[in-house]
Amino acid sequence: MANADANPPCGHVIVCGLGHVGFRIACLLARLGMRGTVVAREASDDRRAAVAPHFSVILGDAREDRLLIEAGIQRATAILAVTNDDLANVSMALDARRLNPNITIVARVFDQKLAMHLEESVEIDRVLSASALAAPAFVAAALGATVRGAFAIDATTCLIEESTIDAAAASAGRTVDQWTAQTGRAVLAIHRGDETLPHPRGATVLAAGDRLVGLGFRQGNDECVAGLRQSPRRVSALRAFAAGLREWWRDAPRALRAALLALTAVVALSVVVFRFALDMKPVDAFYFVITTVTTTGYGDYNLLEAPPWLKLYGSFVMLCGAAIIALLFSIVTDLVLRTRFRDVIARGCARYEGHIIVAGLGNIGFRLVRELAHSGETVVAIECREDAEYLQAARELGPVVLGNAKMEETLRRAGAAGAKAIVAATDDDLANLSIALATQHACGGCHVVLRLFDAQLAEKMQRSLGVGAVLSVSAAAAPTFVGAALCPDTLQGVLLPDHLVLIFSRTFRPGVGRSECRGPQAGEAESVLFVRRAGATRYEAAAADCALGEGDTVLGARWHPFQDGQGQP
Repeated sequence: MANADANPPCGHVIVCGLGHVGFRIACLLARLGMRGTVVAREASDDRRAAVAPHFSVILGDAREDRLLIEAGIQRATAILAVTNDDLANVSMALDARRLNPNITIVARVFDQKLAMHLEESVEIDRVLSASALAAPAFVAAALGATVRGAFAIDATTCLIEESTIDAAAASAGRTVDQWTAQTGRAVLAIHRGDETLPHPRGATVLAAGDRLVGLGFRQGNDECVAGLRQSPRRVSALRAFAAGLREWWRDAPRALRAALLALTAVVALSVVVFRFALDMKPVDAFYFVITTVTTTGYGDYNLLEAPPWLKLYGSFVMLCGAAIIALLFSIVTDLVLRTRFRDVIARGCARYEGHIIVAGLGNIGFRLVRELAHSGETVVAIECREDAEYLQAARELGPVVLGNAKMEETLRRAGAAGAKAIVAATDDDLANLSIALATQHACGGCHVVLRLFDAQLAEKMQRSLGVGAVLSVSAAAAPTFVGAALCPDTLQGVLLPDHLVLIFSRTFRPGVGRSECRGPQAGEAESVLFVRRAGATRYEAAAADCALGEGDTVLGARWHPFQDGQGQP
């Protein structure tokens, strides 16, 4: 066990949990020059070495007061409860508030409605969801765009997007201020070749090939990436069900199909036989056959006076009736108990076109299905476990194919041949790699979005496999968690090679200066990007000499430089 400092310095930060998200957070804090303690149930030697010497590690359950006190809770400025257990995170947050009423508390919770309730009703400063913070980037990547993040402010959705200045575009040769006036977006950074220009001035001239990281608006909170959608070919529920029945029939055992066809032929032949032998009307003959095979026999028709051969044939039909009923019950039982009617519909996905496939219904996978479905996309999910937590909820949004996404047969059933994108979003990096390889083998032209934790491996895979995008939930979410711990008014964090950019919102009050921002870079560059005047409903680009009045709301950015001079972790 590694003990924390007996007297933690001012600015001391505590991180509870050293999973994917906790590890990223500790690394970012260390790169900013912050020091603190990590409290985790387990920690590998590699991760301990990565966060040292800025962070010491205490092994144990952070819900124990003894460990929080040992970690320096009474003098710490911030604590981040970011384990994979939501209830544990809430418990740690409440314990931290009891032990240190002045500490800034950031907790990780999946349910955003619960998060809002906790922020309003419990003394937790910020409650964030890692999957919600990462989802916009995954959704945009699936649709072929580049969105670094998204967040809601008032009735507006703000997007942090990347765009490239084309040599033939009118933007080439214009200044940053002119580009902002033209597009309505503020520039956070410019990637020019291997160089990154953070906090570019308004007079900076844009050149062809520049990649801009910009902040802009889209109206409506329900669409994370509105305007990026493509209209897939719609498939009605009835057509999907019919296609599913065809798929089920094709996959049914040969003996079952043969028996059902044979028995159906017997019924059809019997209708013809009784129609002419007993001089019945076609409907009466069909009625008589059904009452015979179901052994109902209402007595209105019988073979008592019929010729011997017809009696023998009638006996044969009665014997077949029992087999027909047993077979029908077997089929219905198989559909209801094994494949279920929803799965029959899902089998029709093999003929879908223009849809998006999401493999894995974990936290991020389910959120992607929900975001894509709400934005108007046709989504097919693949899940290998029938007891998956979000399986039933996902079925309310679209078809779910049960099976292993690494198998080409499962991808075929999900309609990979006609899909415009496949997102491998399971919690297992190796499984996601296998899904990407299987997708390329089954349909090489499909746009693939891959979820990986290891940033270096992600970069190699994107180059070698040629996939559309390789993303990490923890890498996308960690900057916002860090920003919320350092600056209480942070809405979104953006990671640049040498800087952490924090987007903030603040309502101007006379006599009240900028909000407190802890850490070595508290006095770093800050700019007001947009202003919403008191009583107005829309944000406008802020001029360099913008004067603020009481009640005006500003949307701005702070640039915090990393101290290690390294690239992104």
